[in-house]
Amino acid sequence: MTEEIKQRKLEHITVALEEGIAVSQRAGWGDIHLVHQALPEVDLEEIDTTVSFLGRRLACPVVISALTGGHPEAVTINRHLARAAERYGLALGVGSQRAALVNPELVPTYAVVREEAPHAFIMANIGAPQLIEQARHPAFRRSQVEAAIAMIQADALAVHMNALQEATQVEGDRRMRGVAAALQRLTAEVTVPVIAKETGAGICREQALLLRSCGVAAIDVGGAGGSSMSALEAARARAHGETQAQQIGQLYRDWGIPTPIALVEAGTAGLPLIATGGVRSGLDVARAVALGATLVGMGFPFLKAASESYEHVCELLEQTLTELKIAMQLSGAVNLAALRQADVVVSGETRAWLSLRGFEEELRTLANRRARAAAYRLAVAEETQARAHQ
Repeated sequence: MTEEIKQRKLEHITVALEEGIAVSQRAGWGDIHLVHQALPEVDLEEIDTTVSFLGRRLACPVVISALTGGHPEAVTINRHLARAAERYGLALGVGSQRAALVNPELVPTYAVVREEAPHAFIMANIGAPQLIEQARHPAFRRSQVEAAIAMIQADALAVHMNALQEATQVEGDRRMRGVAAALQRLTAEVTVPVIAKETGAGICREQALLLRSCGVAAIDVGGAGGSSMSALEAARARAHGETQAQQIGQLYRDWGIPTPIALVEAGTAGLPLIATGGVRSGLDVARAVALGATLVGMGFPFLKAASESYEHVCELLEQTLTELKIAMQLSGAVNLAALRQADVVVSGETRAWLSLRGFEEELRTLANRRARAAAYRLAVAEETQARAHQ
């Protein structure tokens, strides 16, 4: 089992970098339109991208999403990412720590992130299916969960929900009954906030409400539109001659809820949201924040950059932050709080989905937030003036 997991980690990195595993359908960010402000009254230099998340102040909303670990070749990648997170004041997630929990020799492939980023907000990572007993292994013990957190001195624990990947993976853990109850017990036991994290299939309204009842502190919607875990497992299956698994993985390549839709749906839970899935620019980051995200995760672009050099990671971040600030200026938003009040018009397939799911009023509100705010201020001023003349 130990060598199997270690090898799988290496294959995941290799396939992600060498093969096209993106969801063939667009993430849907093109359906999200920030209403342009011809006279924005905001200087580019004064824009503030700082944000608060789970009690910590971060320099910008970009998150280096959970990527890798569990194989010696992952050390360099995680080192580059951690150095960048420390330099730019970002949050950073590691990949699933299961490999190191079953093989302590692999702990350094994860621990390097805290060594290189002593002040960054770092998220530990375990799998939701491993919270219950599976056919091939027992459930994680509380001591193992605590070991994952201590391994990187984590500020939060991400519990990744990857039912799609497990179902299409040859070695996958297929049992899912009882995971919600196990998650609820976990949130009551651990000493750090728990983040429920999808891995590419998205979160709908009903599941977001369920996760809130389980006690999670935040939700990473992990929507469809970026890398497909099903396509990744199909590629692995092909390499191992597992024809049936390959066919199943390809069939479900496009399964899931696109990230912008998942943001609106999951927003009903009223928890801090991380938007991950198909984010490829600072404009996408701005769109996600305007839809309600507190943080915005990027995965594959960072993996690709980190596989090349630390300098490439920094170049990617500089480009993304510049693009974000331009989108904020053109939306008339001097900070992220203002961006969350900017007018947003949702069109296309995203609007069609959300309309059918009963979010028409929310869509109208998104498109007219400034007008509604102005009307409210006017009403308050008139009421105040009326009282003054009584």
